[in-house]
Amino acid sequence: MAESTVDSPDTVPATGDPGDETARRYRYQWTYTAIVCCMLLDETEDAAEVLCEHHEDVLIKYDDGMFSGLQIKTKQSDQEVWKTGDDAVRGSFVRFVRLENTFPGRFRAFFFLSNHPLYAARNAHDIRYVLQMIKAASASNDLPSAVARFLDRIAREASCSLEVAFNALAKTQARDDLPKLADIEVRLLDTLTAIWPRAVDCSYAAVKQAARYLASECGRASSLAHEDILPAYLPATPNPEETELAARVEAKRISKPRLLELLDSGLNLTAMLEGDPEACVEPGTGTTDLLLRKLDAGGFSAVSRNSALDLRDKADYLGIVWTKKHGRGSGLQRYGHVRSLVLSDAARAFEATQNDEHPFGLEMLSELRSRFRDRRMEGTLLFECSNEHLEGFAYSLTSQCEVHWSLDRPWETE
Repeated sequence: MAESTVDSPDTVPATGDPGDETARRYRYQWTYTAIVCCMLLDETEDAAEVLCEHHEDVLIKYDDGMFSGLQIKTKQSDQEVWKTGDDAVRGSFVRFVRLENTFPGRFRAFFFLSNHPLYAARNAHDIRYVLQMIKAASASNDLPSAVARFLDRIAREASCSLEVAFNALAKTQARDDLPKLADIEVRLLDTLTAIWPRAVDCSYAAVKQAARYLASECGRASSLAHEDILPAYLPATPNPEETELAARVEAKRISKPRLLELLDSGLNLTAMLEGDPEACVEPGTGTTDLLLRKLDAGGFSAVSRNSALDLRDKADYLGIVWTKKHGRGSGLQRYGHVRSLVLSDAARAFEATQNDEHPFGLEMLSELRSRFRDRRMEGTLLFECSNEHLEGFAYSLTSQCEVHWSLDRPWETE
């Protein structure tokens, strides 16, 4: 059969179908929304909530009940710079004016934000110049004629008065310093690492996983994902429209508690090592005397023994906190998950360092600590555990006769 000279569709770029590029821009918007959500973790800001794709691309609610509306616009680097005559610019300003008209006095500011340059020539095509002229004027009749014509057009397209349009654009800002399309995820990671306390104890891979999960959830919040969980019997209820609206807005709303929950969920995407809840070991099980005898046989010093006792207590206390915070069943599952991880690492450390000629407990401890560091760098699900907590779990397991630090077992013959 002769070889075909016709190009194959899986090797030729598609034209006239911008679906993939549109999806990329939506993903950019969701990722930037995630960056905005980081404001909720900044104690110097008074942002209370972020709403995704509600009236605006992003709506920020402040502690005092005021709002800011954000329009996020992207372009490829080879496209024309933004000018006041662009449909996307006018469309954004019309939205701002309509919101000002619908909710008078409730908006602090409006933002036209882009990753692409704004035209700069200090004339009526220059977005920032036009906004500066409006902000500097005391009323719409004080504006230069070209700016006044632009304002009049925005007011007519918004079906609002000149006064409302003037008030809205007087508190509108335009910026072109958003991250480039290819840089948006890196900027989210940088922002999250700097503002999220848990990021300090996480590997880069773990923070990246949490960041991507947050951006994905911002996408779900922007796309009516609430409809997936609405009950099928909703149409038969007395007020289905009110119920649907409340669910829609709530799904779009991200508060600080929900943000932290989303980030934790992103870290915890790996499945837990779960077993029969009835077989879970309670925190604090085990004997101190057995722990100390095992450490003595392994060659631990008096100071190391004291540290082991302290870390064991801290690990068991964390397990108790989990049972109080998440309920006994869920807390014990967390405790059992970490306990299983540490027991697995302890077994490998024992096999790697065991020696019948001299005590090897400290060598085993060094190997175990190395394995803990590796787990953290790999992004293993560890909840709130520090490496010291993990070591404490090893000592707790020792007191339960699950971990040994020597080949000799003198406590069995005493």
